[in-house]
Amino acid sequence: MSMPNTFSLNAIKFRLSTFRFTNKHLLTLAYLVLLLLPFVVAESLGMLFEGVYNSVLSALNLIAMMAFFVQFPLAGRLKHVPLFANIDWSIAKHKKIGKYLGVFFFLHPLLIVAPKMLLSFDALSTSIISMITSSQLLTGLIAWVVMGVWVLMSVYKDKLNMRYETWRLWHVIGLVVVATLATLHITTVGSHGQYNQEFNLIWWSLYTFSMMIVIYNYLIKPRIMQRQPFAITSIEKVSPCDWQLTIESKSKQRFAFEAGQFAWINTSGSAYNLEQHPFSIASVQNNAAQLSFIIRELGDYTSSLNQLEIGQTVFVDGPYGSMSLDQSRTSQGITLIAGGAGIAPMMSLLRGLARQNDTRPIRLIYGNRSLERMVCLDELMALEKCMANFKLQLVCQQLENVKDTLRPYVRQGLITQSEIDASFTAGQQQNWAVYLCGPTAMIDATTNNLKQLGLASSQIHFEQLAY
Repeated sequence: MSMPNTFSLNAIKFRLSTFRFTNKHLLTLAYLVLLLLPFVVAESLGMLFEGVYNSVLSALNLIAMMAFFVQFPLAGRLKHVPLFANIDWSIAKHKKIGKYLGVFFFLHPLLIVAPKMLLSFDALSTSIISMITSSQLLTGLIAWVVMGVWVLMSVYKDKLNMRYETWRLWHVIGLVVVATLATLHITTVGSHGQYNQEFNLIWWSLYTFSMMIVIYNYLIKPRIMQRQPFAITSIEKVSPCDWQLTIESKSKQRFAFEAGQFAWINTSGSAYNLEQHPFSIASVQNNAAQLSFIIRELGDYTSSLNQLEIGQTVFVDGPYGSMSLDQSRTSQGITLIAGGAGIAPMMSLLRGLARQNDTRPIRLIYGNRSLERMVCLDELMALEKCMANFKLQLVCQQLENVKDTLRPYVRQGLITQSEIDASFTAGQQQNWAVYLCGPTAMIDATTNNLKQLGLASSQIHFEQLAY
């Protein structure tokens, strides 16, 4: 009878033993502390209300408003601010929290009048009518409507018949409108704002900071990028569906980045144009002020890369990304797993390891639909010969007309858990680092396989670039 309890206890012990406090855990903790700041200030000033319901609602309102203002730095590409420098984490939180905020903002007026339901239906309807018709509440009502539209446009972005750049512009405008109206509402009508003008300084300070982020991203940053233009030096088709784009700083100024990072590039001709696209950097840092990207044709923009011209001006915003070789500095071995276009950052990491003459076991598992879609194969085979302990494994769904030189490296099928397990030195899984890049489904499946093999989240490094 004690076996189920014993099994559960052992499972808990195993999870605790494999759990490691990662940088993402630290970011989440810091984010939660940030959300609680207005609530802590309000409580210290004795501004919370009596009664359980009013106190809880007051606390939720404060936290939700703070979460709304934090949406600006989460989406602000603030690479020099530690809490928001992990772009993948920040954008994921921006999307997720935005949905929760949409629900809460929708319920906000209903939660305020909910106690009236306990009195009578007439009292409830009177409160709702008063809320809708009151001129004092107009700012809150407009913000409520705009917020609803803003959230719906975000949730159904992929289903709207709208260019991403157009959607992004309206997304920012909606965010600014809601921030302006909501700040006016909370500081003039809100329960705290009516009675403590000093407390309103928090909201107006947050509002000002949020607007500064918008101004910086859409007016100041483009001006900085305009002063540091790049030019296309090479655009080459390296597979039936992949291009290699190389750009160089016109001023020959060195562009500092780490292997594994990415950048937004703008080939529109204007630094102020919103048409920017994130791509992983495939090259490594060198004395030449060059950047190289391997780009797969997956959409309207990437399918028109053949229209780019040598010498054409390119504006670069970056570098971004927390995926780097520094994450595996103390690891006993490294496995790189690339799916399709995900080979770009893996090439950057691998080239960086080769430059360091790294002697640790390094494995690359590179999956693709067919061999003809794979890039840099000659370089990868050459690296296996010149690096101390590097092994290459190619995995293809379709396998036809394989050259003799490639046969030792190729296997037909999909990347499997056993294949990943074979890339580790026996007994060293807990001391291994794994880097992933590829389609979302591939990353999710591979991450699940890695965790089943006993690897902790802190050992698995990837970025989605789904912005």
